[in-house]
Amino acid sequence: MELINFIKDNWVNLGLIIVGLSAVWIYKAQEKEKMRDAASLVVLQIDELQKRVQEIQSYITNQGLNLTAFYESLPLIDVNHWKNYKHLFIRKIDTKSYDSINKFYQYVTSMQEQQELMRNLQKNYFFVKQSALCNVEISFIVETLKEVDSSSVSSKQLQELTQDTSVVSNEKQQEILANLIRQIEQNNPNIDMDRFWGIYQNKRRRFIAITNGDSLTPYTPEQISATLQSLLKQYSLLEISGIEGYRKLCKIAKITNK
Repeated sequence: MELINFIKDNWVNLGLIIVGLSAVWIYKAQEKEKMRDAASLVVLQIDELQKRVQEIQSYITNQGLNLTAFYESLPLIDVNHWKNYKHLFIRKIDTKSYDSINKFYQYVTSMQEQQELMRNLQKNYFFVKQSALCNVEISFIVETLKEVDSSSVSSKQLQELTQDTSVVSNEKQQEILANLIRQIEQNNPNIDMDRFWGIYQNKRRRFIAITNGDSLTPYTPEQISATLQSLLKQYSLLEISGIEGYRKLCKIAKITNK
């Protein structure tokens, strides 16, 4: 009876307490869910990055770095989940593991910097090469126009020459003059622009054959290969999957197959 009276007298306060406790429970549940999601993102990303780094390791041969394979490889990391969420795990994992995961991401981002540097160098090389090709082809056009213009006559002049052949009485001279007119006609862009395109395309084909024959040397600094190999060597000493902090993250994320 006393309990009932107590509830009747204090139902407002009790209601506030219940609401407050519910809010605290909901908040803790949300924080726990947030931490689990963050841990899942970090663990899955670490697993994926380890596979990607292993792939990059295969690009290192006795001859050095396979530049083509490294250039064509996908970017290592898009969003750094550890950077975004590591503050949630400061008190959840040991200091050694925390530092190891930090180093892991530092090595990965440094590898990506080398990847981006190489891509930028290649893009600049392609741009410069294309610009050079364009400049040379423009010069070919100008040269060919000058060459064609220097031997051109107007359509009116050619018609007059054709009519004048009839006044030459000597058949041999008339034939010579007719042949000369035909030559002028063949070389005259005012009548046949095929000559211009023929000369230009011949120059262009020769130039393309030369440039496709490795006449231009692409340059990739040896420091990229040296830096990448150094990073891979340091990375290989970490053994991220075996550290306690990684297993703790898997436990928080409820990933049991680790």
